[in-house]
Amino acid sequence: MPDDPLTASEAYLDALFGPGAGRRHSRFLEHVEHPGLREALHRCHRTEADTRVLSVEENYLIGMCVLYALHCFGPAGMFARTLLHLGVDRAKLLEAVARLEMWTGPVPAAVAAGHLQRAADDWARRGTASLDAWFPPPDRPESRTGDDAPRKDCHD
Repeated sequence: MPDDPLTASEAYLDALFGPGAGRRHSRFLEHVEHPGLREALHRCHRTEADTRVLSVEENYLIGMCVLYALHCFGPAGMFARTLLHLGVDRAKLLEAVARLEMWTGPVPAAVAAGHLQRAADDWARRGTASLDAWFPPPDRPESRTGDDAPRKDCHD
């Protein structure tokens, strides 16, 4: 894995989503004004690529659950779509979110499950096109609508 966070991030995403995905995601992240925060996000991708202890799928499942528990529904939905892209069964995602009930209570877990179901249905309908918000095609501007549009906070 390259030392440079940007190069490492793009290589990891290309391996996961196909050639050019890393550069397209970097275009999306250019909307993060603070260079340190943008670099931190690229460093996260480099960490995700290290599968010596956790698989990519396990990492995304943990991330999805944490983001749903924090009510960051847009990013959590994108993690869910990524897991579906990687071949993880929808039932496993639903079970993981249902188990949030132990820590968040049944109402927040049910709200999270509703958002997960919407993301999974979107994946079932549109496949990889449902990831366009994070991987805008080079021939058109970034998609910034729907539940994956940037928000002031995660609780919208």
